[in-house]
Amino acid sequence: MRIRSLPRLVRRPAPRSTFRRAGVAAAASLFAAAVAAQGSAATSATSATSATSATSAASPDDAGKPVTIAPVTVSGQRAEGYAASDTASATKLTLSPRETPQSITVMTRQRLDDQNLTSLRQVLDVTPGVYSNAYDTERVLFYARGFLVDTLMHDGVPAHTNFSTGSVDETIDTALYDRIEVVRGATGLMTGAGNPAASINLVRKHADSRTATASLKLTAGSWSNRRAELDASTPLTADGRIRARGVAVVESTDSYQDIYHKRRNVLYGVVDADLTPATRVSAGFEYLENKPRGNTWGSFPKFFSDGTQADWPTSVTTAPDWSYWDRKTQTVFGELRHQFGNGWTLRSTLSRRVYKEDVKLFYVSGWPDPTTGEGLQPWAYRSKGKITETALDVYASGPFELMGRQHELVVGYNGSRAKNKGTEQAVAGDLAPVGNFFEWNGSYPEPAWADPTPLNDIKTDQDAVYAAARLSLTDSLKLIGGSRYGRWKIDSFYVYDSPTTSRYDYTKAIPYAGLVWDVLPEFSVFTSYTGIFKPQSSRDINGHYLDPMDGNSLEVGIKGEHFNKRLNTSLTLFKTKQDNVAAPVLDPVTGAPVLLPDGTAVSQGVDGTRTRGFEFEVAGRVADGVQASLGWTRYITKDGDDQTIRSFIPSTMVRLFATWDAARWVPGLTLGGGVNWQSASSSAAGTPSGGTTLRQGSVTNVSLMARYQVSPKVSVQLNGNNLLDRKYYVLDQYDNSYYGAPANYSVSLRLAY
Repeated sequence: MRIRSLPRLVRRPAPRSTFRRAGVAAAASLFAAAVAAQGSAATSATSATSATSATSAASPDDAGKPVTIAPVTVSGQRAEGYAASDTASATKLTLSPRETPQSITVMTRQRLDDQNLTSLRQVLDVTPGVYSNAYDTERVLFYARGFLVDTLMHDGVPAHTNFSTGSVDETIDTALYDRIEVVRGATGLMTGAGNPAASINLVRKHADSRTATASLKLTAGSWSNRRAELDASTPLTADGRIRARGVAVVESTDSYQDIYHKRRNVLYGVVDADLTPATRVSAGFEYLENKPRGNTWGSFPKFFSDGTQADWPTSVTTAPDWSYWDRKTQTVFGELRHQFGNGWTLRSTLSRRVYKEDVKLFYVSGWPDPTTGEGLQPWAYRSKGKITETALDVYASGPFELMGRQHELVVGYNGSRAKNKGTEQAVAGDLAPVGNFFEWNGSYPEPAWADPTPLNDIKTDQDAVYAAARLSLTDSLKLIGGSRYGRWKIDSFYVYDSPTTSRYDYTKAIPYAGLVWDVLPEFSVFTSYTGIFKPQSSRDINGHYLDPMDGNSLEVGIKGEHFNKRLNTSLTLFKTKQDNVAAPVLDPVTGAPVLLPDGTAVSQGVDGTRTRGFEFEVAGRVADGVQASLGWTRYITKDGDDQTIRSFIPSTMVRLFATWDAARWVPGLTLGGGVNWQSASSSAAGTPSGGTTLRQGSVTNVSLMARYQVSPKVSVQLNGNNLLDRKYYVLDQYDNSYYGAPANYSVSLRLAY
């Protein structure tokens, strides 16, 4: 359920500070949990050949006496590459991708570094099957399998999504994470309410090193981008049982869109302590600040007043120089993990997150005259909001025996409490005319603002218990079954609702089942079934919330592990059925969305919605020195009348990226490149004479990278994106389409200690 703080305005949805299904229940103390303390990375060994040599070198007087040989320390780790070895994002059972009966992509640290992916949006834009668009420069939405991606987790614990879109927060910085896991399809067992799109699990960095380490990465790129990223670890005790790690990021950048400038500050710290060989405690904090200036609110006009389509430069903007959308998130978290002697582990995580936003926004509507550039109507808005969320997750997992076979079980509780409170300020007086839009340079005068008035006060609670078992039916056949029983409770005041106060209380059991059969040494076939239940904040023509979405998702496929698990492959076929899916109501004359008095787009529930498609993925080492990731996805979504819906999302997408270690030819050189391709798409758009269709042909984006290892501790890397400099629309369903980024480049210097 979203918690909104900003109304939408004419033709395009305006920002609303939302909190979709902000979880539930927790004012509890930290519970003890899991996993054995880490052992030393170094191992000592003596070789037989060394012993023989030492004995032969001894004097005759020492014959028959034991010889002491200095220990040889062997250290190192397998190159991570692009293939993940395990994941728990689908069921909380730690399984390999092949053992997981769902479609999953793991963006490893190596992949993030190779493509210089520093924000969550950059990551998801190269993830197979994921499409992104935006209402404006600050509100980004992600879709998978035709549905909104609104499930976000930190270390497997559900967290709030973006308050203004209901999707995941695109501003999240990847410097804080070891890897990012994307499970496509419904994940009701893990998160309760959610769309059958995908869930994003962010796996935090921890202080795992028992020696002092540090790395500094400096980046310069297109549009005056400057970024500095520091990552350092150190032991706090002589024996390394207590360790600390910190990450700091400072970034400043302009944009291909005129006027825009943004600063980002990130700070992360964590302390990990091995209380005993079986118990580890962690405590940490996160600070993320985004401060854009000259940001847009909504998009730009696509047509002129005579009905002809406009062809603006990619730098077009409707923002004034005084607009901003400041967002700040502060999180503290604690974790305890304990491993029992019988193989069982207990783990708990408690977190508290505080989000604040302060916005001044400006928007234009209408169609400008093709000669004079006049005719646009101005809108302005200001608001402040604060959201707090406390979340607790506790679970136990381990093996058990039944009928002579070993099985696995996980049981747990997850809950959160969230509060969202905000104020708004109307414009005091009249707004100045927009004038000739052809001469727009952002110097529009800032209006006077009235005193703040209450906007919203919404409390959202969620509690759930869950259980899943992995049963070994035979040596080659595994059954995973489970269920989550959850409760969602919302107590809401929102000034634009009718009535302004409302209460909702939902309970639902969500089943999960999966079957994995090892048919060959390297291949397994699988199938899985997941229930879907999603309370929603979309409203009908009377201003009432639509009933929750309800449905199910079915997957079948084959997965493989190759080259000693260095390469993962998968082919998945899926089918999703849902009722009461929110769809926009369009004006039959203009083709623009029908609006409620507060400017929110009217929605209607569509029954019988079904999505079918396939996903093919290869990730890992495909040859000596070659790491690659290939994703090919296709789907189509139709309503109960067999009509295609959500055509603004490309039905077919290909994501390809590979690197080649060219050290054989040039020592220290790595080369890489990729292609992102998507099929044609279309979206409804309004014109002065009525509704029309805005079409975008297929899009091909080409990227390249080159890295040179100057020394073991110094490297230089070059990245380039959209090298064909293709000009194209990024479409959405509310006529907020905008231009994609043109060709851009970056150069990074990395220093390691």
